[in-house]
Amino acid sequence: MNHFLFSLIVFLICTAIGCVAIIAGTGGGVLFTTLFLGFTSIHPDIIRATGLLAALSGTRMGARRFLRKGIANIRLVILLGFGYSLFAVLGAIVGLEITQKFGSIGVAFIKAALGFVVIIVGVIYLFARGANYPVVEKVDWFTEKLGLSVPYYEESRKIVVNYKLTKSYIGLILICVVGFISGTFGLGAGWAITPLLNLVMMAPLKVAVASSAVMISIGDTAAVFPYLMSNSIIPLFAVPAVLGLMVGAEIGSRLAVRIRARFIRYVLIVIMLGTGLELIYKGFHLMGIV
Repeated sequence: MNHFLFSLIVFLICTAIGCVAIIAGTGGGVLFTTLFLGFTSIHPDIIRATGLLAALSGTRMGARRFLRKGIANIRLVILLGFGYSLFAVLGAIVGLEITQKFGSIGVAFIKAALGFVVIIVGVIYLFARGANYPVVEKVDWFTEKLGLSVPYYEESRKIVVNYKLTKSYIGLILICVVGFISGTFGLGAGWAITPLLNLVMMAPLKVAVASSAVMISIGDTAAVFPYLMSNSIIPLFAVPAVLGLMVGAEIGSRLAVRIRARFIRYVLIVIMLGTGLELIYKGFHLMGIV
């Protein structure tokens, strides 16, 4: 297969992934990494590095818009963003060490572990239901001292929305876990940060989405660096993949108003659960367990 044909195939596949991902309301990095790790022989380091680039490229465009509109909570981003960035970099370093020092066993472990993570993500998407404006009955003293709540203007309702946040200490712990998983497996983190902010810290859904995009654009930029230094980013693969995901996201955003997102979301969940099982099987098979 010549280089042009390979790049074209990658571009078309990633365009489809980006389209499905945006309609289903998830990041393209999750679907990209799991599918390419589960059904291709491309080295995991290359796939994970490109997955982070994909997540970064998709969110950076939205992050700039959210910041300009004042929807993203800068105080919240600063509080959680450092932990996410630090542990995303640590995760990337650990992920590279596993595959480079342990060879095929390391690759097997990465595939099996990612399989379990993807199944958990699928379950989160299946049961998690965000609230547009969560009601906070009690703010803990730690969160209150931090003064994280920042009002924003809601254009759809023509009002200024004042909201309260809570359980920031839990958020700090969970964001470090999410960052480590994101860096290790190259998933991005939109699948976890938005529910964390909305369901745990009780941020309005729009604020959670906007703040998540800004956090990912910062944290994944840092997490990509170890992969870049290890020469895991291959332009022949990364360029058509990222371009395809961005084109697919643009197409998906236009189709979203005409397609039932709930149906696409369930299709995505089935794909993730099936791919997760495939990854677990391949990992265990490489280890000689099955």
